[in-house]
Amino acid sequence: MTHDTDSFVQEVDESLRQDRMLALAKRYGPWVIGAVVVVLVGVAVWLWWKDYTLDQSRAHAEEYAAAQQLAQEGNLDQAKTEFQRLTGEGPRVYRVMARLEHAAILETQGDLEAALAEFDRAAQDARDPIMRDTARLRAAYIVAETQDFAALRERLRPLVESDSRLSYLARELLGIEAWEAGDLDLARDTLQNLTLAFDAPEQVQQRAQVALSVIGPAPATSADGANAPAPSEGETK
Repeated sequence: MTHDTDSFVQEVDESLRQDRMLALAKRYGPWVIGAVVVVLVGVAVWLWWKDYTLDQSRAHAEEYAAAQQLAQEGNLDQAKTEFQRLTGEGPRVYRVMARLEHAAILETQGDLEAALAEFDRAAQDARDPIMRDTARLRAAYIVAETQDFAALRERLRPLVESDSRLSYLARELLGIEAWEAGDLDLARDTLQNLTLAFDAPEQVQQRAQVALSVIGPAPATSADGANAPAPSEGETK
């Protein structure tokens, strides 16, 4: 199970990697995978065998895969219709996954308000913690684009404080958005902690280090000067 979780986290991380750091990280763009839709086939197969028998799940899995194929071929409107239909049919796991896909298409098409509502609903309905946290994180990226930093920070709090592997991506988003909001102390602390987290994904650590190098160290304060050692005899004061 740890291998499955790590693989999924890596997939999520790869999906979220954009040019943000190289362009001073103005925003994370939508996930772009083929037809700009998140791919959850591996999770679908795993949850299929975990929670349901092959006979019970085959029809729903095939419908889900067919809708994904439409999306990957660029037929987003058709795929959106199919995923919306699947949100109301079949086992819970497929309904949640269909809602995640439906939300991703809405986001791709620029309907951020509807996409946010769908991600929130998916997070509410999901029983699997990875799927729930994925929905929360996707919602947070939309909030980062559409709401203020206070709203985003509140959204990220459960993820940042959790032991989920996705918490590292949440912390990265918090650090970057704190930077953009002008809270440089929070940005430095958050990103510095990421660089020191031994179990954080290497790519997250690298991006945090790049961001820290751009932000720069905290400026020296008068207290720092007061605590500096006095010059020795013969040195210029």
